[in-house]
Amino acid sequence: MFFRVRHQKMMHVYLVVFVLLSVLVVLGAYIAYHVLLRQQHFQIQSAVSKLMHSDNINRRFKAAAFQYHHNSVPLLKDQKPLVIYNRVPKTGSTSFVNVAYDLHARNSFRVLHVNVTGNSHLLSLYDQFRFIDNTTQWLLPAFYHGHFAYIDFERYGYKKPHYIQLLRKPLDRLVSYYYFLRYGDDYRPHLVRKKHMDSATTFDECVDRGGPDCQANLLWLQIPFLCGQSADCWTPGSEWALRQAKRNVLEKYTLVGVTEKLTQFLQMLELVIPGDMFRNASEHFQHSSKSHLRKTAKKYPVSRKTVKKFHDSTVWQMENELYTFVAREFAFAYAKQFPNVLSKDWKSADELPPPNFHYEKIYPKPLQQQKKNTKHT
Repeated sequence: MFFRVRHQKMMHVYLVVFVLLSVLVVLGAYIAYHVLLRQQHFQIQSAVSKLMHSDNINRRFKAAAFQYHHNSVPLLKDQKPLVIYNRVPKTGSTSFVNVAYDLHARNSFRVLHVNVTGNSHLLSLYDQFRFIDNTTQWLLPAFYHGHFAYIDFERYGYKKPHYIQLLRKPLDRLVSYYYFLRYGDDYRPHLVRKKHMDSATTFDECVDRGGPDCQANLLWLQIPFLCGQSADCWTPGSEWALRQAKRNVLEKYTLVGVTEKLTQFLQMLELVIPGDMFRNASEHFQHSSKSHLRKTAKKYPVSRKTVKKFHDSTVWQMENELYTFVAREFAFAYAKQFPNVLSKDWKSADELPPPNFHYEKIYPKPLQQQKKNTKHT
């Protein structure tokens, strides 16, 4: 009897222990399950956070890209440029301008001549403003040309246009102008020029006599045309004017070439002026009957004595310095643009070699790269 009772008590103990162990196992499993759920919840939150961060980066990247494309310069072909050619007299400008007149319908742009009253090369301050306001408000693309000095658009708060220019050897330009006033040219051969009564006097004879039409100071024209509308620009021999002219060549003008390289100048314009304004200009010039317009009807060669006299003058030396500077800069730019290519072999921009640069290490990274990084995480 004693053993039977004791056995029953032990069974009760075992049952209680079993129930307690079962409760502990269930409780442990429950706790472990919730810990696992919590860990998974944290992992899910972390993954979602990373995805959201990645998505935010992608959105910022897209927004930045959109803002860049919205604010940046449009594709060259979509632009409507304003081109201003403040042409220096007797530098081949008529031949060049007639190329623009021939191409304007085909390439869809306007050509306008700026006729300054009294053949003056300077404008009053208010006329400068009116000219700037007109050219920027009227229909574009447009090509303006005329015999006037450089006008600074940025001074009046406007975006600078595409200024272009051609220069010629200083003494050659003056000699050509001297005989042009006496004999005219083949552009309007029947027009009587204002100096036709003095046509018997050669340039050498004019220099020997100290005539007013062959003074060294008359060389002072290309520097002030590039320098601008300031008083010192028009003071012969001004060192400041020469420095300012060079500065404008580098900072204000899109392209400055030389008459002797007119075909190459047109080739460069085809590339640097947007909107296809000068498309096929060089080819048209080479095959057009207008490629050598306004050739002076009669000129006599200049003696060595006359050349030396001019070369000894300060004005010639400064004008020649500007011309040499421009010729060197243009030759450098052309050689970089057309390496190992003869100008006569070049026909169009389609034949250009690929650019000598590319883009890399672009951040923020594109969307696909961001997704790839998220998967690895």
